[in-house]
Amino acid sequence: MVKFFDREVSLVKLQVITWLFVMALTFASYLQNADFGYALVFTIINMFSMLAVIYGNACFLLPKLYFKGRIFTYLLATVLLLGIICFIRVELRSYFHELYFRGEDQSTSFQVYASIMTSLIINYLFSFIFRLALDYFNVRKDQKRLKEYTSKVELDLLKAQVQPHFLFNTLNNIYYVAQRESPQSAQLIEKLANIMRYFVDEASKALVKLPIDIQFLKDYIDLERMRMLHPMQVDFEINVVPNAVELPPMLIIPLVENVFKHGIDKRSKENYLSLKIESSDGKLKINVSNKVFEEKNEQQGGNGLKNLIARLDILYGKNYKFERTLTNNIFNANLELPL
Repeated sequence: MVKFFDREVSLVKLQVITWLFVMALTFASYLQNADFGYALVFTIINMFSMLAVIYGNACFLLPKLYFKGRIFTYLLATVLLLGIICFIRVELRSYFHELYFRGEDQSTSFQVYASIMTSLIINYLFSFIFRLALDYFNVRKDQKRLKEYTSKVELDLLKAQVQPHFLFNTLNNIYYVAQRESPQSAQLIEKLANIMRYFVDEASKALVKLPIDIQFLKDYIDLERMRMLHPMQVDFEINVVPNAVELPPMLIIPLVENVFKHGIDKRSKENYLSLKIESSDGKLKINVSNKVFEEKNEQQGGNGLKNLIARLDILYGKNYKFERTLTNNIFNANLELPL
């Protein structure tokens, strides 16, 4: 986003304004030596070739090939792009020049190709500047989104921190009473207190240690299992060095919460949840899987997962991987984060 006269202008609008300005200058330069129709036609041809080269390289060839290390394919595709556009532009130029001037063109074919290819190469070089500008505006946009998200989180935390010490002290008193009357209820109260303490003490941090997050997940799962008619199988497989990994808080819980919202049949005895966490190749790999019942077919599109993706985009940009698959009634959510 940029500002003109204290008004925000989107990147799309800025591009439209810029290209309209370039088009007007091009049209004016042609209009000095030709009639209106000729100037209009050749302005459109020039703008088409310019936009095809600039956007073709900046928005397709660079991100799809060059940034992924496919250098030879990128160079080949670049030559092909410039060659095709040059050929089309030469043919269009010849056709319309003959149409307007009845064969008065004294330029040789080589001169025409050399002139047009030179202008296309200049457009190609400009496309790198254009790509840098796009990246700059995208970074600015991400920074703004992150700032807005951070402000929202801080506001939500302030709302959630209404007399936390009073709440914890009250829960502690209930816990001690419940220990005498119902030890099982006391355990549930303790887990609830742990979850609330996580929200107050850990959720506001930029990073938390993985064991703290795992304990939070276990407490949440135990409270959810309490509401189920039949016992639920839960498998934890953690292959990470304790306290060696830190990650932003509340990243794994949406995957687990999604299971209880969309992947559980409280009447079934076959409910299960599997959570696997490992680190390899500089990545933290998280897998959450569960059985999906026939009537529970909306798990892939839960709002919790959509919100998670939005947050991952803000935190990691494109430097993460999140995949969801449904195979043989088994739903898998795989998340990879850089360490």
